Amino acid sequence: MFNVLQFVAYYLQSIHLNLFYLPAFRIEELAMIEKIVINPGSMLCFAPKEQKRKKKVGPAHLQCVNVRYDGYGPDRTHIPLTKISWVKSFPGYLPSQYTSDDVLAKPQWADPPLDSPKVRVPAYNTLDGPVDRRSHHGLYKLNEGVPRNPRGRTGMIGRGVLGRWGPNHTATPIITRWARTKTGAIREVDGKRVLETVAVRSRTGWALPCELVVPGDKLGYGTRRAFLTELVRNKSKRAADDANRSLSQLFSEGTVIYKGYVDDAKNTDNAWLETVSVNFHDDSGTRFGCFRLAEDFTWVEANFSLTVFAQHKEWLREVVELRRAHW
Repeated sequence: MFNVLQFVAYYLQSIHLNLFYLPAFRIEELAMIEKIVINPGSMLCFAPKEQKRKKKVGPAHLQCVNVRYDGYGPDRTHIPLTKISWVKSFPGYLPSQYTSDDVLAKPQWADPPLDSPKVRVPAYNTLDGPVDRRSHHGLYKLNEGVPRNPRGRTGMIGRGVLGRWGPNHTATPIITRWARTKTGAIREVDGKRVLETVAVRSRTGWALPCELVVPGDKLGYGTRRAFLTELVRNKSKRAADDANRSLSQLFSEGTVIYKGYVDDAKNTDNAWLETVSVNFHDDSGTRFGCFRLAEDFTWVEANFSLTVFAQHKEWLREVVELRRAHW
């Protein structure tokens, strides 16, 4: 069990949430936070190396409980922390309902509304044609014909802004290199080398690049495409081809850091985010040398003081430990 002080330390030090978005839990609930075991699962977009790690224990999802949807959307039904789990009886549970107009407009990346004429019911828990509806955590249950969030209640039904019923798969590549001085030497702090990672600005700080996985895409492709946009504009075709081959090799040598559920404010009882996070490390510091980052990307130092989105900080810390770098 977490006590209140451990709960606050977990959020301020590990997740670095903006206090404005801190869920409105009652003090008596904070002391009764439930722990669950994260099961990495077995599903992969491709087959990089996977770090052997002990199973981690962490709190049930919290960013999608007792807060407005995604920080600015409709209010969720309040849920005591002891009632998040589906195994806990909650007779008075009446979740609010929300699916965004963008999702209901039937874009290609979203499932059509189930009440649409001649709509085909998705084949949940399977590879449903080009759409992977399997979860990294095994089979999920259905409730009234739609998937039920395996992590528990969120206070909202529908899909919110997520396109798919059930798991919505994303890729979170962690691109790293060694920080260097002006002379080109690897920078050190307290005798340990300093890592840099590619990040983007978020509402509350920084976030790792994250993209929805669509049929035919490979993990890290969106980040590589951002690099190549600048490369092709500024380099010859031969240089572009050479750099593309070098970078493609780098993106085939990743180490899996995490696979599974993402504690995200977009999740609902019926739709949630899952990700595969893989570290792609340029140890020599030469593979990114001829690339310029696109406007939305930048290199930042990966360290304890970095204000980074949600679980991303935990994954960065694992990468730092893997590379025996300064934290």
